[in-house]
Amino acid sequence: MKMTTSEFVSSMKSYGIMLASAASDQSITIANMTLQNIKAAMLPKFLIDLYKQHSALNLGTGYIFGPTEIKRNNRYPIPSIVQINERLKNFSYLRGKTIFGRNDLFWFGFDSFGNCFMLDNITLKELRKYDDPYKALTDCLLGGKI
Repeated sequence: MKMTTSEFVSSMKSYGIMLASAASDQSITIANMTLQNIKAAMLPKFLIDLYKQHSALNLGTGYIFGPTEIKRNNRYPIPSIVQINERLKNFSYLRGKTIFGRNDLFWFGFDSFGNCFMLDNITLKELRKYDDPYKALTDCLLGGKI
């Protein structure tokens, strides 16, 4: 049985995750339109559901990027999913994919079907495909806790 958004967030709280406040419907729509304009994959349901609860997540060096940049006191801000994908849009391995997270070891992305992938930190080649998006989110965040 696959995990729900609430179950995922609850399980991550036990690790001390930093959770940003919920994203507005408008910020999600704007992020989606911008991703479409740069020919990246649009946001899948699991990520929209997560954004409606928490617009960004951080655990150690693991990040799930939200629809807007998140300012943090005395620390670098967490960039938005749009900012990250605009910077990486010219990598051939990312055609039709969107990066949603990263840690010190890997990038994490999804395609237009909502399939999630672990990507090489330097080349962005696919290393692993996930059947469950919450497993990809978990690997992204917990990989930042190593």
